[in-house]
Amino acid sequence: MTAMSVKISYAAQPLITLKDMVEKTITANPEVQARYHKFLEAGYEQDAARGNFLPNASIVSTYRNQEEMYKQTGNTGVPRMNNELVLRQMIFDGFATSNDVKRLGHASRVRYYELQSAMQNTTLEFLKSYIDSLRYRELVQFAKDNYVVHKQLSDRIQERVNAGVARRVDLEQATGRLALAEANLLTELTNLHDVTARMQRLYGDLPPDTLEAPTFFNNGVEASATEALKLAYLQNPDLLSTIEDIQSKENEIKTNEARYMPRLDLQARKNLGTSADGRNSTSAADVLELTMNFNLFNGFSDSNLIKQTAEKLNGSRDMRDKACVDTRQIVAIAYNDIKQLKVQRTYRETHKVSIENAREAYRKQFNIGQRTLLDLLDTENEYFQARRNLANTQYDIQIAYARVYAGQGELLRKIGAARGNLPEYSREEYMDAENICQAVAPAQLEVDKEALLLDAKPLDSFMPR
Repeated sequence: MTAMSVKISYAAQPLITLKDMVEKTITANPEVQARYHKFLEAGYEQDAARGNFLPNASIVSTYRNQEEMYKQTGNTGVPRMNNELVLRQMIFDGFATSNDVKRLGHASRVRYYELQSAMQNTTLEFLKSYIDSLRYRELVQFAKDNYVVHKQLSDRIQERVNAGVARRVDLEQATGRLALAEANLLTELTNLHDVTARMQRLYGDLPPDTLEAPTFFNNGVEASATEALKLAYLQNPDLLSTIEDIQSKENEIKTNEARYMPRLDLQARKNLGTSADGRNSTSAADVLELTMNFNLFNGFSDSNLIKQTAEKLNGSRDMRDKACVDTRQIVAIAYNDIKQLKVQRTYRETHKVSIENAREAYRKQFNIGQRTLLDLLDTENEYFQARRNLANTQYDIQIAYARVYAGQGELLRKIGAARGNLPEYSREEYMDAENICQAVAPAQLEVDKEALLLDAKPLDSFMPR
């Protein structure tokens, strides 16, 4: 069996920081861009509705062929071709326009928080791929080291079998262990390839050769899961978007209720036409008039439209409640993962150090004939797994921090990244009034080891006598 040569190549790029990569991602990522254009679209829609406060000017051209019931005299003829300049100014529309502008203002903020959510989620997904890239680069190196040691020990056993001082079954075991080491290396290489492709999809380019170690989690999290949840309920963009949607639907109901009220318009008409015989007609006189339109009956369409919007409002409140429980689950689980993984890291560090010490002791004992090559293979395999488990735990802790921050709407700020040309909205009173989420997290489970041991059966009861 020949030695395996593995070469990993990355795109040659200058060293850039995690902050720079995140800012590029939230600026160029197609999903984020789509949300950004939705936000701009909502702003223009509100501006269009605001235009109903302003006068409307238009030219109305008509051509008519009217039967003459009697001879027209003087300048009283009705023109066959007529042009009018019409100016209209809405005086009162039951507050329909003002409520519609408010509705679209809240709808614009819904799109804004959806954009913020997309940026948080895309950053979280990118950060997972970034951390996994660091993870699998390290695990590939561990797998390389493990393969080299297994290959060297396998060759040594082969020599001893050929010399007749070792059994062939030992060689079979060594061959199997070497094949496992090769499979492990190929698995880590595949994982590294896949996460590189995942990162390329989010970032838009291949990752650089060197990735800086993340430090965004150095400030830690709140002292308790409850405190972490309280912050999340103040800032989570998914929750804030549902609250804004509730306000939008309430204003939509008011807009539709305006159909029950009269509409007043001030209208000025300037007739630019002439009579059939070319002389000015009396209908060409300038007119200034106040018109009122009062809807008396519309086939129950107006009442049903209000009922429809009321159901939309109920649906928005249901989505707010869903955002509450979803945010609670995300933050509570990620917060618990941080605590539990940190404890695991302590045990895995102890395991790794202990196996490392045992590995060195086995090598020394092998040199004086107290251990076999298969004993060395056993310790090498356990050492590889110990290093791998410790590295995975360390990177999982970083991802758990990122998940908490994303659930709190804090991830971009923790990284120090931002997208330009976005407004900053102040927190309105209705956000607190509509936020009914309860910051109650499940208790973190712990094992009472002393009680566990006291309840355990004596070891002798499992051992054969």
